[in-house]
Amino acid sequence: MKRAIIICFLLNISALCSFAQGAKVDSLQQVVKLHPKDTTGVNALLGLVSEFLRIDLAKAKSYTFQAIPVADSLHHLSGLSASYLYLVALYQNSGHQDSAGHYLGKLQMLAEANPSDWKLKANYNQSAGLYYKNQSDFKKALPYLLENLKFAKPNIEGTAGLYLNIGNAYFNLSDYRNAMHYHLEGLVIFEKVNSLRGQSFCLHSLGNDFFHLSQFELSKKYYLQAMRIKEQLNDKRGLITTWMGAGDVYKESNQYPLSEKYYLQAITASREMKLPGEELRSLYQIGLLYKRMEKFEQARESIKSSLVLARQMGDSTISAKAKSELVGIDIAQQTKKIDENTLMATLETVIEAGNRDGELVEYGRLSEYYAMNKQYEKAFEYLKKYEQLKDEIEGTEVLLELRELEGQYQTEKKEREIELLKKDQELQALALDRERANVIIIAIVLASVVLTALLLINRYRVVARAKRTIEMERMRNAIARDLHDDIGSTLSSINIMSQLALKEDNGHAGQYFQSIQEHSSKIMESMSDIVWSINPNNDSLEQVLVKMKEFAAEILEPKGIAFSFQGIDEVKNIELASEKRKNVFLIFKEAINNAAKYSNASKIIINVAGQNGNIIFSISDNGNGFDPEKVKPGNGLKNMEARAKSLLGALSRTSAIGNGTHINLEFPIT
Repeated sequence: MKRAIIICFLLNISALCSFAQGAKVDSLQQVVKLHPKDTTGVNALLGLVSEFLRIDLAKAKSYTFQAIPVADSLHHLSGLSASYLYLVALYQNSGHQDSAGHYLGKLQMLAEANPSDWKLKANYNQSAGLYYKNQSDFKKALPYLLENLKFAKPNIEGTAGLYLNIGNAYFNLSDYRNAMHYHLEGLVIFEKVNSLRGQSFCLHSLGNDFFHLSQFELSKKYYLQAMRIKEQLNDKRGLITTWMGAGDVYKESNQYPLSEKYYLQAITASREMKLPGEELRSLYQIGLLYKRMEKFEQARESIKSSLVLARQMGDSTISAKAKSELVGIDIAQQTKKIDENTLMATLETVIEAGNRDGELVEYGRLSEYYAMNKQYEKAFEYLKKYEQLKDEIEGTEVLLELRELEGQYQTEKKEREIELLKKDQELQALALDRERANVIIIAIVLASVVLTALLLINRYRVVARAKRTIEMERMRNAIARDLHDDIGSTLSSINIMSQLALKEDNGHAGQYFQSIQEHSSKIMESMSDIVWSINPNNDSLEQVLVKMKEFAAEILEPKGIAFSFQGIDEVKNIELASEKRKNVFLIFKEAINNAAKYSNASKIIINVAGQNGNIIFSISDNGNGFDPEKVKPGNGLKNMEARAKSLLGALSRTSAIGNGTHINLEFPIT
């Protein structure tokens, strides 16, 4: 159960890291879009190169080539220098040595043309050091890296990376004392700046240090720590080297199936990522494993494949060692005459490159060769050289010193942890004091909030009451205005016509009574509209549309005019204040009346829609239409425009002879 919980936790951490990396990539890509032609965009592109450098070389190369022309046009020297540095690494890792050398030359020219800019010199030194290191020319690589120490600033990630590279160079020269010193210095800084990736590199390098001193348990400990961090960071390229290290440890511990598993993982991943340098080293190591397992044909095939890649990469040391191992396989199989010249040439190559481990192997192989050929004096001579060099490299004094270095690191780490624990305790005490103060402050704030809330509630009630009073006053004024304007004038007309009808004695009183009937109907209709508009049950736009349908049916059906409503479902739940409902309905009434009286239409379409916080009504007929230039607007249209204005909206009318009329009303919902 505990193991399952730990696995789930690690999976979650890994997913969070992948998500964080994805978010960072998205952020950088957005910066590039916003700043395509300035230094901010160049720096964002270089940030993307850094993100993809260890997981997708093709993407990393693409972003680098995007950065170069912009940096060049802006004379952004540091951006241009960083781009060349990345291209040296990218081309070398993908096996294109000529291209890598070309961009290293550009980096050198840029640094020499600007001698006052130390950053350009530092970039060139770093790139040259790694370039020669990756070609296994460690003697040539080391001076460039050591020169960069004078540019280094304390306790920053770049300095830690420099220590790491210097340690690796010393390691490849079999100077494990200096190698571990710089690896531990780098690890301490990476821990201080909380760089997990840097920590994983240093832990891997410490695994290498102890492996070559035959301290396999310590070596395994550091490799597995590095592997966990690289899995967490999804560092595919970094995992390849750590899988190779784990393969080496399990090979020396005679756990051959585990060793083979890690080598095969490294080979597969190297091919997927198109990293021939990593592939050739993995093939070489698995060849040594198969040789030890006495699977000679598999060993020969793997080492031959590594030799082909080493020649492509220009790695003379691996080439020489691969040739020597093929001779060693022949010795083991005793299938053909051994070539003494090949063994001596390999010895010269590794001595020239400063590879003392390789030198040790070749002394042993020459001793074995001469013994097999019964040249015992020469066999004894090379055996003595083997033992002497082994004592120098793996002697007790060196091992004790390295143990002491690691012990000092562990002690300092524990002291830092104790110091942090003390600070945590002090911080906890301060936190308790703050909590007490916070409790008092929170109590005061809560009391203030409650008091403020009560005041706000009371104010809201007063404001709401005032608003209701104002609203009621407005409604009373509107009703009074409507009663005065519409009903009052109509009643006056009825009164006058009634008096005329009473005085009429020539039989024409019926005309007056007809007018009285029409005016009475108009009063009833107006009263109905007023009552409907102030009824709160009619607040929704759906109710407005129902009344519109009733009115349209009442006016249009007797005239045989078909009509239809569209878009009702989109807006039916919208609520409107009484004044808005009334104005919308009266505009609609005027438009329908005009269409019924003058258009000679056979069909009318009423469309209603909601868009961007507005309501849009449109009324279209297929009638005769008219020429807007020749027809002067009457009171009806002016009233419609006035009502649209009171809705804070706009009314438009378009028409053409023979093409009907279209009226459009648009107003905000609130």
